Parts: sequence; structure tokens; C-alpha cells
Amino acid sequence: MPPVLVGSLSSAQMAGLALMGAAFIVFALVSSFVLPRRWPDFPGRYLWAYVAVVGCFFLGMMAAVVFVARESSEAEAKAPPPRTAPAPVGNPANGKQLFQSAGCAACHTYTPAGSKGTAGPDLDKLATDAKTANRGPLAQYVHESIVDPNAYVVPKYSAGLMPQNFKQILKPQQIADLVAFLTQPS
Repeated sequence: MPPVLVGSLSSAQMAGLALMGAAFIVFALVSSFVLPRRWPDFPGRYLWAYVAVVGCFFLGMMAAVVFVARESSEAEAKAPPPRTAPAPVGNPANGKQLFQSAGCAACHTYTPAGSKGTAGPDLDKLATDAKTANRGPLAQYVHESIVDPNAYVVPKYSAGLMPQNFKQILKPQQIADLVAFLTQPS
């Protein structure tokens, strides 16, 4: 087994596999070297018993593997969810400045920004569009619309119209600022 795999096994898993593997190795050595020296016609008329023992070892090894797989998946199910860093808290004032400087005002109508663009969806109707999209709370919808604009396209608009690289060119804090500006209460 690769060292990474062995390191990820619990002590019970390692013990189970080691015991089953040791028993199988001992059986293989005894049936290959010891028994044929004592009984030259081994397994002879007891072939059925030998095949039954081999079958039991096979089933035992398969059971050990299934046990190991089950135990690790149960441990993963009980493990607490991984911690993620909290999303940055946005600043609406910074978001307003970014809305202007990033060119959003050229394409979108949004009264708090004083913009009247018509190439993109009317952001004064953002809450309605978010409900129609059914993609989570308003802030989540706005965030997704900035970082993955083609995830949901407002009807009557074309996919690919909004720049696809905001996720790469804007810092997480800037995106949070835009979301805060666009979702602030009117």
C-alpha cells in the first residue's frame, strides 16, 4: 500500500487488514511447503476441503476490504464539515465607486448609481430577477452573477454579454463591496 493510504487508515482498519493478511500468508506458506512434504499427494482426496478453505480465505479478505471501506466512509460522514473562511463584509460606498470604475454603469440601469445603461439587465429589478432565478438569497445571486455571469442569464439577454473575467480581475473584497452596494436596502 502507498504510504499515504496506510497513513489514512485507522488503527482498527490496519489491524483488521494485517490480521487477515497474516492469516492468508500463513495458510499459503503452509499449504505450499509444509503440507506437500508431509503428504506428497496433498490435497489428494481432500481437494474439496482445500477449495473450501481457500474460498473462506477469499471471503475473509473481501470482508476485510469491505469493512475498511465502510469504516472510512462512516468516519467521513461523522466528520465535521470543513471550515471555510468567512466571506469578506462588503462596503457599499466602495462598491458604488467600483460600480462606476469597472464599467458596470455603462451597461446597467441602477438608480443608486445614477446609471441608465440598457445593454444589461436593469439592476433596479435585481430582487425580482433573483426570485425568478431561484438561485438562493439575493446576495448569493448577485455574487454568482458577478463571478459566473452565465450561471443564470436574465430572460431577454444573451449569455456572454457580461465580462466573464471579473472573478479573476476583482479581489474578493471588491466583489463583496459590489454585492453590498447592489443589495443595500433602498
